[in-house]
Amino acid sequence: MPKLLLASGRIGTEALHTHIRIPFRLTEAVEELSINYSYSPKKYFGEDAYSMAYAAFKRSYPESEPIFKEVVDRELPLNNHITFSLEKDGVLLGTAHRHSPRNTFKISEKQASYGFYPQKLLPGEYFAVLSVHAVLEPVEYTLEVEV
Repeated sequence: MPKLLLASGRIGTEALHTHIRIPFRLTEAVEELSINYSYSPKKYFGEDAYSMAYAAFKRSYPESEPIFKEVVDRELPLNNHITFSLEKDGVLLGTAHRHSPRNTFKISEKQASYGFYPQKLLPGEYFAVLSVHAVLEPVEYTLEVEV
């Protein structure tokens, strides 16, 4: 399959709660897009993981409610979490809020991976969008778009 995009990079903690838009172009209509997306590491094992999880519970629990160690321990290790969306002309074509750090998505006129809309894939500028929900340490990503 011809590659339209092969991108890789590093996402640091400063990118938390941002959207990274990576453009690619279709010069003609195609039958199917295949998108491979991955990032690593998924799990965060830093020494500060417990205190980070505890602080998150503290912000979300009522002030008078105790936070038990067993509750915090169940959340460890913490996870980095970056999701994938696809846009064209400012229109969302679908999104995948999967927790897996490795995914393949397919889109065509007749069918599409869960979270994406089946559609004609017309010429134009598309954007692969990486939404950074949780990054507790620098994360490496790769993104490949093929027709």
